[in-house]
Amino acid sequence: MTRIITTGCSFTHTSISWANYLKEHYDLVNVAEGGAGNEMNIRNAILDIHKNNYTHCIVQISGINRFEVAVDDHIDSANDWFIPNENYTWVKSTGDQEWWLREKYQTATQAKLVNNALTNYTKHCYSEPQQIIRTLTAIVNCQTLCKHKQIKQLYFCWKDEFSQYFDTIKKSKELTAWWDQIDWSLFWFHNNQGGLSEWCIDHNFTGKLDEDHVNNPPKGWLMIDNKKTMIGHPSAECHTAFAEQVIKPWVNNTN
Repeated sequence: MTRIITTGCSFTHTSISWANYLKEHYDLVNVAEGGAGNEMNIRNAILDIHKNNYTHCIVQISGINRFEVAVDDHIDSANDWFIPNENYTWVKSTGDQEWWLREKYQTATQAKLVNNALTNYTKHCYSEPQQIIRTLTAIVNCQTLCKHKQIKQLYFCWKDEFSQYFDTIKKSKELTAWWDQIDWSLFWFHNNQGGLSEWCIDHNFTGKLDEDHVNNPPKGWLMIDNKKTMIGHPSAECHTAFAEQVIKPWVNNTN
């Protein structure tokens, strides 16, 4: 019997995602966290794999620059940037490092807490090598566990995520060593390094039109460096097509 676990950021967590579409066709558990980084998303999958039996694991890689900070306080909030535990709460960076500074939080207390936690982290702790190694080690750990449990694996990126870090990785023996530990044969890439975003555009889909605040009328894409680039999240039509044309064939071929 096929039983699948999926994880990733909002590209996988959203209600219209490829993963949630596949729930109609398979026994599937989706542990993705919108706005979370790769360390948290893969950690969620690893913990669930330790607890339950799966035949397939699908991991969508998100932005390497994303991170989470644990603060010593339990915060009950409707804001999904907070993930409360018994006596601490995870705060997700969500977008790029400046994104959360522009957003409005529910209360002044929460705003102050988020600003203190994330500002201090980005000022004193954040570094590109650390972010890269968190993603690489998370992938290695997940692959090792799945191979041990004989779980079939597939990894793909939300967009071309790795290319921008190639130079940093090549200059570091430690980062290169972790890079080389990854089984890249388990990855699906669109045209060498691309991900779901690039696949979406090249198959004549767009980003969600309600997220396009650049074009009037909205088109769901923008030309950047002479390249058609998706704006925002993939449309529902894109998610469905990706599930049908990329993910389902892989699942069915590995059964």
